[in-house]
Amino acid sequence: MKKVLYLLLIPIMVLGLFAMDSMNILSGEASANDMANEEGNIVTVNGLGTVKVKPDIAYINIGVQVFNTDAKEAQDENAKLMDAVVNAIKRNGVKDEDIKTIGYNIYKSTKYEPVVLGEKENRIEGYYARNTVEVTVRDIDNVGKIVDAAGNAGANEINRIRFGISDEEKYYNEALKLAMKNASGKAQAILSTFGAKIDKPYRIIENSYGAATYYRENAMFKTSMADDAAYNTPVETGELEITARLAVEYKY
Repeated sequence: MKKVLYLLLIPIMVLGLFAMDSMNILSGEASANDMANEEGNIVTVNGLGTVKVKPDIAYINIGVQVFNTDAKEAQDENAKLMDAVVNAIKRNGVKDEDIKTIGYNIYKSTKYEPVVLGEKENRIEGYYARNTVEVTVRDIDNVGKIVDAAGNAGANEINRIRFGISDEEKYYNEALKLAMKNASGKAQAILSTFGAKIDKPYRIIENSYGAATYYRENAMFKTSMADDAAYNTPVETGELEITARLAVEYKY
């Protein structure tokens, strides 16, 4: 009798499990539909905002490279010249904390010369010693003066000048506001074509970057150093662009 009861219960349990799974599936579909209905119709637009700013800070890479047939003498001569360069930079208002070494190396120069039976011999010509510092200039009007002062003191490598903005966040926030205004205008233009109106943004995604980096090549600086020590190197900072980008969703 017990065996008969067990045999009768097994199909009932299986049917119960199938029923529960079906209810879960239907419940899941209902939840997904409810979420879709809750979101409603959405329009997505991209907003762009750009603010142009005149730079107020500069970063200059200044270096000294020396060649000598003796490695130690090349190193000593380089150190002497670099001390003179750094002191000249400081005399023009740059603080100690705004001068940092970004590269130092000594390497040999070799030359291949033919010898007997067409073979070549590797001969060491001498050694180069190079020292490079990055100088932060907080008074943008002094950039040309500092470049000239460094050149007159013995610097023979000005790799680049990079201009920036000390308070970039301030202008970036302004760009964000412009990006939001731009996105709102686009959404209004789209929805007005079929009589709909926008409400507050449903979702905002920030996808942007800060100020562009501006580089100036060093050819003009080398020319000014060699031609006339009394001539002030002209430096035009131009303008930097700070751009903000947003993806904005509106319900309608």
